[in-house]
Amino acid sequence: MDLRPISRRRALALGLAAPLLASCNPIGRGGGGDGSIRTDGTVEAATLALLRDAPTCYPSRQLAQGPYWFDVDRLRSDIRENRRGTTLRLALRVRDGAGCGSRPLPGAVVDVWHCDAAGRYSGFDGPPQRVPPTPPPGWPNTRGAELPAADPTADPMGYASRTSNGSYTRGDAEGQPGDEGTYLRGAQVTDDAGIVRFTTIYPGWYTGRAPHVHAKVYLRRRTLLSTQLFLDDTITDRVYRTPPYRSRPARDTRNAADALYDPSTQLPLRRLGDAYLAAINLGVDLLGVPPGAHGAADGR
Repeated sequence: MDLRPISRRRALALGLAAPLLASCNPIGRGGGGDGSIRTDGTVEAATLALLRDAPTCYPSRQLAQGPYWFDVDRLRSDIRENRRGTTLRLALRVRDGAGCGSRPLPGAVVDVWHCDAAGRYSGFDGPPQRVPPTPPPGWPNTRGAELPAADPTADPMGYASRTSNGSYTRGDAEGQPGDEGTYLRGAQVTDDAGIVRFTTIYPGWYTGRAPHVHAKVYLRRRTLLSTQLFLDDTITDRVYRTPPYRSRPARDTRNAADALYDPSTQLPLRRLGDAYLAAINLGVDLLGVPPGAHGAADGR
């Protein structure tokens, strides 16, 4: 029996209906059938406290989406699937406006993805189906760091032949996955407070990069923000001394040596039992959408 999660593309190939938006469980109202962990008062209070203390000036810094993003088109809060690692509960609050203290943005889609404890991204475990004639820097992840892009919604890594066309994004350049894996990828819709929550694992590392989580924010299938979220080096050192992370050699890049690191994108962290809680505010300027953002003119 094939137990792999069914993505929108795979569902279409199998002739199945996939009403993703209709199946979305509102964030902040407990767990659901997607396997998400139900929040309790302690986690909720800690989350809100972290968001109050997190940086609140906007807009958030735009950073390259990197070579490993593709439109997985899956609305779910628990993105772990079968990946082992220290549990990370991630809360992101999206706010509208270019200044501090702006209002929350409900109804936006927040998409996150990151590597597993071994430094692998889902979709790229095996040989890729289509390889550029000259692989760009950063692909595959054993070759080094991603390069920044002037326009994070464009194609920073040289993949010009594939663009997204899912339920929440259209026209963004995608990587070329070589398998149907979807672990550590997923999206959620912001609630009335502009918040989404994910249950995942603490990310691993790969050559040339400090540990990080990728995030994109969409509204009406238009990309508003592409960024990368970093983790505290001291906490990372502590996590990496535990299994399964400790089976790997010491990481080669810390935050200060990562070309894309910015203190404003570092996730505040709090230990909660055997898990960590991370929360940050993401600011989007609806009047300052990056050049070339698809859908900017027609709002679709």
